[in-house]
Amino acid sequence: MRELAKKPLSEAEVRALAARLGGVRELIAPKRKAELGALGEEELVRHLAANPNHVRRPLIDTGGQLLAGFTAQVRAALEEELK
Repeated sequence: MRELAKKPLSEAEVRALAARLGGVRELIAPKRKAELGALGEEELVRHLAANPNHVRRPLIDTGGQLLAGFTAQVRAALEEELK
C-alpha cells in the first residue's frame, strides 16, 4: 500500500498507470474532472504528479489488472478476482 500524499507518483508512474487504465484522464479524481478537463495530456501528467490529491483513488493492482476508484464495476471486478 502506498499513501500518495506522502509519496506522490512520478510523471513516469502517472504515464505507466495511465497506459494500463486506458488514458491519463482515467486517473483524475471524479470531483476534479471538470476542473482539469481543459488540460492537455502532458499537462495533466505533470499536474497529477504534483497534486496527488487529484488522483483517483483507490488504485488497486490485482496483478492481472489495474482498477481505479471504488465503483460498482470495480467492486464486481474485485469479486471476480477473489473467486
